[in-house]
Amino acid sequence: MLKGFQTAVNLRKWDLERCPTLLAVSGGVDSVVMARLFALSGFPFVIAHMNFGLRGRESAEDADFVQLLAHELGVDCVIEKGDVKDYRKRNGVSVQMAARDLRYEFFRRVMKERGIERLATAHHADDNLEHFFVYLYRGNMDVAWRGIWAEQGDVIRPMLGYRKEALVALAQEQGWGWREDRSNQGIDYLRNKIRHGLMSTLDNFVDEFYQISQQVQSLDMEGKLLAEAVWLEECSEGWISSVFIGRCSGSGNRNPFYRHLQQHLMGLGFSGSQVDQALGSKQVGNRFESLGYVLWVGRMGWSVMSKLLASPSAIAFEWGAGEWQWGDLRLVIERVSVGEFEADSLYFGEELAGRSVVVRSWVNGDSIVGFGGVTQKLSDVFVNQKIEPWAKEYVALMTCSEGVLCAVDVKRSNLFRVGDLDTHCWRLRWFHN
Repeated sequence: MLKGFQTAVNLRKWDLERCPTLLAVSGGVDSVVMARLFALSGFPFVIAHMNFGLRGRESAEDADFVQLLAHELGVDCVIEKGDVKDYRKRNGVSVQMAARDLRYEFFRRVMKERGIERLATAHHADDNLEHFFVYLYRGNMDVAWRGIWAEQGDVIRPMLGYRKEALVALAQEQGWGWREDRSNQGIDYLRNKIRHGLMSTLDNFVDEFYQISQQVQSLDMEGKLLAEAVWLEECSEGWISSVFIGRCSGSGNRNPFYRHLQQHLMGLGFSGSQVDQALGSKQVGNRFESLGYVLWVGRMGWSVMSKLLASPSAIAFEWGAGEWQWGDLRLVIERVSVGEFEADSLYFGEELAGRSVVVRSWVNGDSIVGFGGVTQKLSDVFVNQKIEPWAKEYVALMTCSEGVLCAVDVKRSNLFRVGDLDTHCWRLRWFHN
């Protein structure tokens, strides 16, 4: 693996032997193997570790382990404590998002103080496939198919081509110790649910998807079009009966992919001229209609939807503990103690109790006020979040007389924030049935 690691680094022209790299090391097997491969390769580096203290003594032991690892490898180590609960309380975000924000703020500060230009994280091939299903679940198709960037600005991910099982095998073979995070064994977080409920059945696809995602990234960087096609059928109890995602790098009879797609779309009632216009269009959001279907031009390709399908009707209720159904989306509201925070949840202040709330689809002109007090059109938020055009009307908006509370699974407004002195708050969770 050492030789392959060095070859991959050289092919990407990262020049890691010339300038120090900041390594994000949690103590898990992924980051431990990365640190040891850096050391064996002679690449200069500094280790950074953030202790959130969320697991009490175990968190402290993780920090001690990382400090000892740095000492063994003869490199500097910077460790900092982060207050996730305070951050998420002040900013109204999930525990996972709070931890990520604090971690990267810490990394950036260390890089600036030490004049380090690159940050390396230990994401691997299994993470890459998990990433696909997380963003597929969220309806963010282009990010899903792109996978995790091997290089993104000043962040590099040199372990992305390796399976988790290969990293474990190498560590065991070499006698390298590492720390296990028991919270990864639970299913409280979406990524853990995917990891334990789905990934074990997809071992043979991990490497294949890594190759696909790298091809997509390469094509994107060169400004080309993706030449991949996937049918997703009968999703969400028939809301979206069929969605086609793909791009072809040319048109006309010489491209067999184009001919196949043209025949399929004409079979759905689209005219030849409509197909030519749609497949030649680069304007995201353009739509074309046949008698029974709508063809959308999306960011990663085209989406076809039946006209028989419609977004769910609006529902109204008084805010309080309970469950409500909007289409296939189940919304659960609970009153919880401040500090009982979970990922994939939103939290609101208690003063929201009893207020009239409406859950509905997005309409043109809707806006949301962010935590910085800046008003932003939701259409712009959807663009920034890479929401495909066809998916916008299936995003659940929760509104009250003061404005939009949130676009579920997309963005929360600054309305009804949890106060510093609050002991209890409202938690909103959502599930796709």
